[in-house]
Amino acid sequence: MSRVQEARRQLRRAIRKAKRDCWNCFLQESSGNDVWMAAGYTEPRIDKAGQALVLEDGSVAEGHHDRERAILEAHFPPAPPGSYKAEGGGRAFERVNPQLVGALLGKASNTSAPGNDRVSAAILKMFW
Repeated sequence: MSRVQEARRQLRRAIRKAKRDCWNCFLQESSGNDVWMAAGYTEPRIDKAGQALVLEDGSVAEGHHDRERAILEAHFPPAPPGSYKAEGGGRAFERVNPQLVGALLGKASNTSAPGNDRVSAAILKMFW
């Protein structure tokens, strides 16, 4: 390894160590509401454009295109093999009972906490 590469490697290690030490010091010296500030630093951020969506691989959708892809993949999965008719389209939509879905969504609170997928009832109502 060249001296430049070794120097860069040592610099990266020193920066990581300094960040880790700073974070540990902050956590040890925190009291009261500082704990909640630390929790805010560790949670995924939700931008003003919408809710944070978690992709199938566990990562958080960062931008508009990632959120769009996450919603499409989660709510519009590919049809099972053999259920698609080339001339008339799929038939899976016929199994959905619109009255039941509408009634259940109507009972859901807009202020309830989102589930594991981080999609709130208000967003589901908006899509419906």
